[in-house]
Amino acid sequence: MSLVSDSGHSSTTASPVTSSGGWAGTLFEAGLDIAALLFLPILSLSSHAVAPLVAFAGLMALGRAWPLDRAALRTIRIPALLCVALVVWGSISAAWAIDPSRSFLIAARLAGLFAAALALAVAAGRITGPGRLAGCFVGGLLLALLLAEIQFASNGMLTRPFFEHIFIPPNLNQLADALAILTLPAAAMLLAQRRLFLATLAAVLAAAAVYHFVGSAAKIGFAVALLALVLFRLGGSNLARVAAVLSVLVVLAAPVTLPRLAQSPWVSQDAEQVKFSLWHRFQIWAFVGDRIAERPLLGWGLDSSRAIPGGRAEIRPGAQHLPLHPHDAALQIWLELGLPGALILAGVAAWLWLGLARVDWPPLYTATAAAALATALFAALGTYGIWQEWWIATLSLALFLVLVMARLAVAGAETMAVSPSPALRAARSRT
Repeated sequence: MSLVSDSGHSSTTASPVTSSGGWAGTLFEAGLDIAALLFLPILSLSSHAVAPLVAFAGLMALGRAWPLDRAALRTIRIPALLCVALVVWGSISAAWAIDPSRSFLIAARLAGLFAAALALAVAAGRITGPGRLAGCFVGGLLLALLLAEIQFASNGMLTRPFFEHIFIPPNLNQLADALAILTLPAAAMLLAQRRLFLATLAAVLAAAAVYHFVGSAAKIGFAVALLALVLFRLGGSNLARVAAVLSVLVVLAAPVTLPRLAQSPWVSQDAEQVKFSLWHRFQIWAFVGDRIAERPLLGWGLDSSRAIPGGRAEIRPGAQHLPLHPHDAALQIWLELGLPGALILAGVAAWLWLGLARVDWPPLYTATAAAALATALFAALGTYGIWQEWWIATLSLALFLVLVMARLAVAGAETMAVSPSPALRAARSRT
């Protein structure tokens, strides 16, 4: 993940080479601007629509990044190989999956989503107007907060005429999680651009929204982001390397550690009183741990979580042993793809952290990027199904935006380094 940006610094964007120019390049970049603008507003209204948005953004990114020469391909070779390995192994797992056709379908979807994510990662270094794109994103963030508050206060007035299902407050959980991931990098980017008021406004409004909505994961995630910001600001690249090791251990040890939580006296006696969903989550993990132990090497097949024998049986009325997925990325990939899948997921997490350890971004922005990654991993290890299209799309667009905003943070830091401070300019004017 240690790549070279167009500013000459180690970065996580692709190295600048000749890419689509003229009216075509302008058109592709305008498409990415639109995607950045619509990303969070769409999450606030209908999270599932983010999947087609990332497909559109991926096509625009491919056009913006074309041609993909050897230098560009080298920058994404490791994640590309990991993505290919996951898709191939998932397709092979259809041979023993509970629903082989479902496994093939999910593998095909993942191939498209991963291709879009990789194209976006390359295109982040080719954008000629990163300030415009970041401005579209920040504008979309503020618009999303307004739309979400209207939805929250009116029980879904904006979408009620278009959907059969009624609006419920947890519909905003997806937006809240995205805000927990992206707010701090956006604020750091704005600070680097000397836009203190806008940085403060965006951060305060986003934090207020996260804690106003009902999603507990986003509230904890935002606290995780703040803690990680402090830790990584102090620890720097060394802490990122430690995080890489810890992430690998967390993924590989998940079948041993998480299922045991349900056996603790606190869970059996007190967790349900704190929150029923917390108690239920521990029961799900215990059930999943037993199923992983039955097939630890090969797993049950890609996306077989929804059909695991006994999964739909009820622990008690309204609480199934395994409703659709384990709500933990590590356990789900162990359950479905066994040890090979777990090694791939651990490789992705390690690659992200080690790449972050090598970037040459301003320290504050690097710390907020680390906070974003920590929050994304926290959400992945405690909330959604790992193969949900909207969730992969959200993470892909978040990575793209972090990479684009990094270029602005670097440019802002360089400007501040060569520009005299206001006090120095005033002193010079008096002499």
